[in-house]
Amino acid sequence: MHCKYCGVSIDDDSKICPLCHELAVDDGKETNTNFPPKTEKARKPGSRVNFHNLYISIAILVAGVCVAINLTLTPDVYWFTIVMAVLAYGYLTVANTVMSNSSIWIKIFWQILMITLILWAAQSVLNPLFDESANWLLDIALPVILGISVVALGITAASLIRKEPSLLVDNLLISLIGFLPIILYAANVIESVIPAAICAGLCGLSIVCFIAFARDELWAEIVRRFHF
Repeated sequence: MHCKYCGVSIDDDSKICPLCHELAVDDGKETNTNFPPKTEKARKPGSRVNFHNLYISIAILVAGVCVAINLTLTPDVYWFTIVMAVLAYGYLTVANTVMSNSSIWIKIFWQILMITLILWAAQSVLNPLFDESANWLLDIALPVILGISVVALGITAASLIRKEPSLLVDNLLISLIGFLPIILYAANVIESVIPAAICAGLCGLSIVCFIAFARDELWAEIVRRFHF
């Protein structure tokens, strides 16, 4: 068997390339590198289904109780939206982070998305109480979240550059997302330029550093992942 993307020969017993996880083909092409067949980790049957059903059931019960209490005692403040956002964050954290085999950047993306959703719910509830119209979610919170994510993942990728080169691409993708605040500022969606500029600076610095010091490893990982 042979992988047409990675150019390696694979054990005849395996139908999946252990590098890119694409289907192998039997085209008779000879290569110099052999890899053992891919082994799948055993997964307990029904574990994901059981978690899904249990969590959804509890979340619906908690959300229903919070909505009833909210509309009965404080109908002018919809704080139940914060509770529902936290419940959604808890589910996606377990389902798409703990129990998922996705790449690091996908997991971080989900974390950023859900934390932003929680902060949006908090802003929607708190701003009317203080008679404020400031959009601190996009002006401050989003650049801070993205900046911290880029720095944390950049340090991790640099320390594990030999063992986990895939983190280089993950860091690149998160860094590109980190330019979102400065783009929103340029489009007059947000007003504060300093947090957006700092976030963009961190993202740009991260990209430049990895291109300067790990160009070959980064390009090799891009080719492997996206089959250029």
